[in-house]
Amino acid sequence: MNLDVLAAAILVLALAWLLWFVWGVVRGDATDGRWRAVRILAAAAVALVVVGSATYRLMDSLTVQLLGEHAARVETPRKLVALTFDDGPNDLYVSQLIADLKRFRARGTFYVIGAAAAEHPYALASLVASGQEIGNHSYSHRRLVFVTTGRARDEVSSTDAVIRASGFSGPITFRPPYGKRLLSLPWVLLTEGRTTVTWDVKPDPPSTADPATMTRYVLDNVRPGSIVVLHPWSPANGATREALPMILAELRQRGYRCVTVSELLAAAAG
Repeated sequence: MNLDVLAAAILVLALAWLLWFVWGVVRGDATDGRWRAVRILAAAAVALVVVGSATYRLMDSLTVQLLGEHAARVETPRKLVALTFDDGPNDLYVSQLIADLKRFRARGTFYVIGAAAAEHPYALASLVASGQEIGNHSYSHRRLVFVTTGRARDEVSSTDAVIRASGFSGPITFRPPYGKRLLSLPWVLLTEGRTTVTWDVKPDPPSTADPATMTRYVLDNVRPGSIVVLHPWSPANGATREALPMILAELRQRGYRCVTVSELLAAAAG
C-alpha cells in the first residue's frame, strides 16, 4: 500500500470538494454545466497547489513527523551531543575516522547505506569493533517518499540484515535518505518500534567549504542534546574529514561529551 499517494489523494479530493461547495454557496449554485465544470476544475487546481505545497513542506521537515517516534535533537540539561556520519562506509577512510574518535574518547553513530556496507564488510566490521553505533540509512539511498510500505520495509530490513551480519547487536535507529519521509516509511518504522533520527546541525559544503568554517559552524549552532550530521565518506568531502578532529577538540574544550544517538535518546528519557 502506498500511504503517501493515498493520503495526498484523499486530501486533494476533500479540499477540492470543500472549495467547490463554499464557492457555490457564496456565488449561488448556477445550473449552467460549463460554469459547474469551471468551478470543479478551479477547486481541484487550488486543492492540488495547497496539498502539494503542504506535502513538500512536510516531506522536508526535520522536526515534524506525523507517525512514530522522531528526534532531530533531544531536550537535556547535560552537555551531550551526538555526532552522526551519513552514507558509506568504505575502506578508504574508515581507519582515519575511527582513529579521530578514539583520540578524543568519543563515540559516533554511523548511518550506513546497506548496499555500500555489503560491498565494504571490512569497514563496517571495523566500526563495530571500535565501539561505534550503527544506524540504518536505507539500502539504496533513494528517496523513500511516494513509495509503498512494502518497498520501505524492504529498504529497512535489507540494511538491518547487513548490519546484524557485521556483529552489531545494539538498537538500530533509522535516518531517511535526505531526511525525507511522509507516511509510508514512518508507518513501517512505527510498526517495528523504530525511532526516526534527523538532525539539528548540518555543517556541510558548499555553505561551509573549509574545515575552519565547518568547525565554527558546529560550535555556533550546537547546544545540549544536538544531533550533528557529517558526510565524511566521499573523496570530495576532505574538508569534513579535516574538520572532524577540530570539532572534537573544540567540543571537548567546551565541556561537551560526544555520545551515540541511543545514549542521547536514553539521556532524554531519563
